[in-house]
Amino acid sequence: MIARLWTYVATGLVAAALASTGTWRLQEWRWGAKEAQRLAAERVADEARQSDAKQQRQFNDTASGRHAAAVANLSNKLGDARAQIATLSTSSQCLDARTVGMLNNLGTTGGLGLRTPASQSAGAAAAVAAPETDHTPTTGYASERDTAEWIAICKTRHDELANQVNEILDIEDRRQAGAK
Repeated sequence: MIARLWTYVATGLVAAALASTGTWRLQEWRWGAKEAQRLAAERVADEARQSDAKQQRQFNDTASGRHAAAVANLSNKLGDARAQIATLSTSSQCLDARTVGMLNNLGTTGGLGLRTPASQSAGAAAAVAAPETDHTPTTGYASERDTAEWIAICKTRHDELANQVNEILDIEDRRQAGAK
């Protein structure tokens, strides 16, 4: 009877060991399957991030190329405008010395009724005018040619700046759309 009891106990222990080993293996398999799913989802998310980054780089490269082409086009137009101005304009006086001086000092605080910066006393002399160049002749006037050339430069720079602002706005719109 005791021998038979030992047989049942041993059989029960073997059965318990096999059941716990089977349960352990089943849980290990489930954990492995969940880990594999997590890794696969992580890989897909990483691939999506890389794809988005690649698309953003391609968009920025395309935008940069368009911007460079637009700047080159504007530079060509400016050169053409200067050449045409040279043939159409005369060198007759157009603006007097006071007007030329005022225009040359637009970027300074003196002479336009603007507030004096804190670094200068109220009685300080106005900033020195821009140095004379081919466009600010020593005779004290600006010719029609000088005026037309500066207008062409200003228009070209304005168009270039507007193009840059539009590119920045396009990039910001794309970034905002991607954030949603």
